[in-house]
Amino acid sequence: MQQIDTAKRYDIYCAEMGQRIVVYRNAKFKCVQRLLSAQKFDVMSDFYELELASGQSVFVSRHSLIKFCEQGVQADSEIVSMK
Repeated sequence: MQQIDTAKRYDIYCAEMGQRIVVYRNAKFKCVQRLLSAQKFDVMSDFYELELASGQSVFVSRHSLIKFCEQGVQADSEIVSMK
């Protein structure tokens, strides 16, 4: 399994409430933090800390991450029928 290079910057796509997609451009993955965990394996308590280009940090829930790609790459996708 190949590891993700956390020294690189990425465009990170996340889903927010109401089905809105937010893109954090030119951001780095810093670490995973756990908040108010009720159980040992409570993945809903995991948050990614992202470092923005400005140097500020933002925390996004683990389950909100949709996709990410190297900074500046167009992240187009194709819808494929399940038939």
